[in-house]
Amino acid sequence: MLRRGNTNYVCNDLDTLETAFTFTYGRSGDTILVGDWNGDGADTLAVRRDNYYYFNYELKSGTEDLMVKYGKASDQVFVGTWRK
Repeated sequence: MLRRGNTNYVCNDLDTLETAFTFTYGRSGDTILVGDWNGDGADTLAVRRDNYYYFNYELKSGTEDLMVKYGKASDQVFVGTWRK
């Protein structure tokens, strides 16, 4: 996947590098995070704007599936599956 502005271009074939589909999400200045946010085994996007996180579970244009306010806008964010 690559992002240009707020348009996301998804490529599922590294041999042809053809775009499978595109969708817009968030704003061009948002920080993009990738992960399995809902536990279904598939990675999708979240955008971070200040200390707000907007989750998109289906790689589609439109509004978020979940919005969470967490931490401070100046915090550094690390994505992973964290276990104790």
